[in-house]
Amino acid sequence: MKRNIDEYINKDYDMIIIGGGIYGIMLALEGSRRKLKTLLLEKKDFCGNTSLNHLRTVHGGLRYLQSADLPRFFESVKERKWFLKYFPDDVNIMSCLMPLYGKGLHRNPVLKIALLLNDILSFNKNSGVSKKNKMPMGKIISKKNIKKMFPTIDMNGLTGVAEWFDASMPEHQRLYMKILKKIEELGSTNLNYVKVTGLKKNAENKMQGVIAKDITTDEDIEFNAPVVINAAGPDSREISTLFDKDYPELFKKRLLLWNILFDREALSDSALALNPIKGGGHTYFSHPLKNRFMVGTGEIIVEKGKDELKVPKEEMNKIIDDLNQAVPELNLTDKDVLRVYSGVLPASDNERLSKREAIIDHAQNGGPEGLYSLAGIKFTTARLVAEKLIKNIFPNKDKVSYEEIFKNKEKKDAFFTYDWKPETDDDLKQLKNIVKNESVFHLSDLILRRTSLGYNPKRAMEILPKLKPLFNFTEKEWLEEIELLKKEINICYKVL
Repeated sequence: MKRNIDEYINKDYDMIIIGGGIYGIMLALEGSRRKLKTLLLEKKDFCGNTSLNHLRTVHGGLRYLQSADLPRFFESVKERKWFLKYFPDDVNIMSCLMPLYGKGLHRNPVLKIALLLNDILSFNKNSGVSKKNKMPMGKIISKKNIKKMFPTIDMNGLTGVAEWFDASMPEHQRLYMKILKKIEELGSTNLNYVKVTGLKKNAENKMQGVIAKDITTDEDIEFNAPVVINAAGPDSREISTLFDKDYPELFKKRLLLWNILFDREALSDSALALNPIKGGGHTYFSHPLKNRFMVGTGEIIVEKGKDELKVPKEEMNKIIDDLNQAVPELNLTDKDVLRVYSGVLPASDNERLSKREAIIDHAQNGGPEGLYSLAGIKFTTARLVAEKLIKNIFPNKDKVSYEEIFKNKEKKDAFFTYDWKPETDDDLKQLKNIVKNESVFHLSDLILRRTSLGYNPKRAMEILPKLKPLFNFTEKEWLEEIELLKKEINICYKVL
């Protein structure tokens, strides 16, 4: 996957996708498997915003049983299985624990029924999945057996612990790259640092392509296609307004969600569902990311602007106080915050995360024929949403099966421990290959969006001298790249 733009300018495509987050990537995958020549354009780097900053989990939909939303439950189970089946080295099963204190819904009998119902309704969750990724049934763990799994659990009033299983992807950057490479293997093209600035239409108001700018050279370029899909995440409503008209349903309100990586060891090898008020209150989900304590998810409504990703200090302190209440031995302070991962998703009028994606066919509303806009919600079901839209636009296209696409087992990928440091030239081989073959333009692309090296920002800064030979930057450019990396790391919370 190399960024040779001149090779692609004069080619005709069946479809152009604006936005290189998870929804744009899945649209490109679903188009490519139907043998549609697809072009994916991202104005920054692939999966560089909201898709980079989620909790690294693939949820199966247990939460939807509480509201009896069975359609979303079944969709989530199906799509979680898709990830586990086709990316067995990148997506793994994960034990999840919820302490029960005998109040509200958090009572042993209630959770026992919920876990049983979860297993019954997801009876086919393990079909076709590798042995190591097959999920056991949920259960209630007694007080006397929980201390080994969760040593710092608050035993005061504890009646038991509910355990179920979901999925995690600690190196989600590598997962994204694998999908992008599959898209190119299927004959399509992915270009980062290309910003779409306008549409090409004929006299009958039909799409003919896009006008764009190569951010790296400031050159204007054009690409041809009869279908253009705006899947630009938080920018989708703005792009819709620029190219046609405003559709408020794309982003009625902007919900900032964030997850916090603390400079602490994980409290358990399992993920934890933690409540500050025993049996109630907001539930925080702790994910043991490379044996670090990562917690999500905070959320507030924000206005679009340059500071929309900034988490207010009072909100950060509230979460820290809640976590200390849920696990009294924690004693967290804001000095323990290592990184904050934040992104913006659509909210409904009630200022909660929208329940469903929004899809606009602009031609049905007097806009250009062949222009579509999509604002997605959930990571887990992004592929399913993409499949629905592509089938609607191209209803009679045959598709290649995923068994055929993923039939060849891939080589072991570039996974790094939290404190990894290159000791020899051989240690740098994987990184050198990534820089050469994965459309890496900036140092921050490598550190933050191709690998997990950015999980430990202090270590990342320490190893930069050893990474310098991987790039062809001048001394001045190298110093500029370091400053850009620092800026990107610090975008939400000062850590350096």
